[in-house]
Amino acid sequence: MTHVHVITGSFGAGKTTAIRRLMSHKPESELWVVILNEFTDAGLDALSVAESAHGSYDVRQVAGGCLCCVGELEFGKQLRDILRHLKPLRLLIEPSGAGHAADIVDELATYEAQRALTLDSVVCLVDALDCARILRSRATNEWSQIQSADVLLMSKADLAGAAEREAFDAIAAAQYPVKDYVGVCQDGELPTAALLPYARLPRLSLLREADAAAPPVTMPFPIGGLMGSETRASRLGLWAVSWYLPRELTFARVVLEPRLHWMHDAYQGTLRRFKAVFRTGPGPSWLVQSQGRGIAGEDSAYRRDSRIEILLTGPPTDDFLHAWRGMLCDAALEPRQ
Repeated sequence: MTHVHVITGSFGAGKTTAIRRLMSHKPESELWVVILNEFTDAGLDALSVAESAHGSYDVRQVAGGCLCCVGELEFGKQLRDILRHLKPLRLLIEPSGAGHAADIVDELATYEAQRALTLDSVVCLVDALDCARILRSRATNEWSQIQSADVLLMSKADLAGAAEREAFDAIAAAQYPVKDYVGVCQDGELPTAALLPYARLPRLSLLREADAAAPPVTMPFPIGGLMGSETRASRLGLWAVSWYLPRELTFARVVLEPRLHWMHDAYQGTLRRFKAVFRTGPGPSWLVQSQGRGIAGEDSAYRRDSRIEILLTGPPTDDFLHAWRGMLCDAALEPRQ
């Protein structure tokens, strides 16, 4: 099985440097392949990665634009060739700084469903000196790179002062679902956590599991002909309920939106906060959360699954659970066969 890692981030964040370091330390007996998406056809990054490699390797280049649009067909061709003929142990993919990693994740998910590869991690590098600007502007491509990632790393950490670190922490805190790992990348050295396989299992973020009086209780939740899960936990006078829903399911936003508003108003006496991300079809997911006296939604590049998490000031009643479960089941669209 080929283990895939996507190393994303904006221009100058240190993606190529990180891949060079990985290739220079790889076991000589293992075949690793790199796909680089260079903005031009000069091939300079491909040359620098090849020069750093030890043992068995291959470096492929997709030039022009980004893998998810201009180079999409070429990327698919390269990927099929690599998986069919080379069968590497690891495949490292570096999208262009202008690219949207979510589209690459979607492409890889197709092959993962066929058991041709396993997408272990998506790593996003954020330049320390760019943190404040990214937080302020939330430029679409940079924010989607961050949303897509399992691992969020501040690169060039030696240049970061208190303001830069505070901005990076704020970027990480704004993400839902929460990142599996948040840390730093110094001199291109990725932490061990960057290459771990992330199962992307459901976990609570609005209620810290470590502080729970008892371990969270998870039970199966059938929906749309598939199986999701429902988790409940409590601590210090707060209760949490969350649902984790399979990636294959999509949801009708025309059903979700009015029902969410209604339930937010109906249960506002005990509803402290909620966050959710729903796959609503091809393209961006819908990230929605309670905010002030109402709810607010926006596009999200996270599209591995759908999930909803609710924080309450009292234990969830049967009526409450029935209403939220019913909304999810009513809005779920059964996968096409």
